[in-house]
Amino acid sequence: MVTTIRDVAKRAGVSVSTASRALNGRGEVSKDVRTRVLAAATELSYTANLHARALKGATTRTLGVLLSDTSAFSFNARLMSGVYDVATPRGYGVIVCNAQTSAEAEREAHRMLLEKRVDGVLSNSVKSGAEPLRRLEAGGIPCVLVNRRLDDLDCDSVVVDYRRGDYLATRHLLEQGHRRILCQLGAVDNPPSGVRLPGYRDALDEFGVPYAPELVLYCDDFHEIHQRVRVAMTQLDPRPTAVVAYNDESALPVLKALRELGLDVPRDVSVVGQNDLTLAQYIDPTLTSVAHAVRDMARQATELLLEKIHWPEGESWEPRRVAYEPRLVVRESSRPPLSVVESHREPA
Repeated sequence: MVTTIRDVAKRAGVSVSTASRALNGRGEVSKDVRTRVLAAATELSYTANLHARALKGATTRTLGVLLSDTSAFSFNARLMSGVYDVATPRGYGVIVCNAQTSAEAEREAHRMLLEKRVDGVLSNSVKSGAEPLRRLEAGGIPCVLVNRRLDDLDCDSVVVDYRRGDYLATRHLLEQGHRRILCQLGAVDNPPSGVRLPGYRDALDEFGVPYAPELVLYCDDFHEIHQRVRVAMTQLDPRPTAVVAYNDESALPVLKALRELGLDVPRDVSVVGQNDLTLAQYIDPTLTSVAHAVRDMARQATELLLEKIHWPEGESWEPRRVAYEPRLVVRESSRPPLSVVESHREPA
């Protein structure tokens, strides 16, 4: 079991805030109290080199970033760019950990960051729930969730509003006249998938279109997306006339599947992506997409974390929750379905 600052404080007979000041060298602490806290930390093997660090009154000037899955290259590249935009000019280094979408790997990353005594943690992974985050906070390491929220933890978070994003994408297609809209999501246990589906359903409800579970595909990788879309477009009757892809990268196997079936985009099937990556402007046809401010989200989360790190000892902190509003970028890949286009043609 991981030793927390609460254990150290109890052994030394002081409050958690006093133990934190003694260990981190922040704020006034008497020599006697500091000696007791350092002795308790050593006895409990709280972390390596805590004694030397507390005597020096130093911090590591390092932030930890816990990513859910480093294979999400485009999202993580923009997220980390936002972190570096803020951290580097302030003299902070960054340790990046990959949770590999695994609760155990995530817990191990938390243990490592606690041992490294990073000054704060930005977490994009919550597979193991709230307890590891509580341990970090109890250990004097503030946390901010990035593109994640936990209902059972009153924690600071900065997110992009994926529910609103799927709503905007689906509403756009409904306004064009589509009624059979395929919704391609990530893995079932992927937190953003659980947020996106309600947005899709919000738009359907607004237009009085019944929700059809068979039109929702949970796909974990490009190969599965490609295969599942091919099957859906072959077997569903009536066939969907539009697809909302999980993101712009996922739209690539969607487009490939449609092309292999001889379906033209957007004449036969419209496609909408999300995140508005640069590639969306160069795909043929250019991709309609929902733009999410991922880099801005990461910048604000890092600013918030640094504010927490330097927050005056003893003053109360009210957790903040920030959500970035998405916007729809319409390009060539979406248009009204053929039935609507033909009904508006003037008779010869």
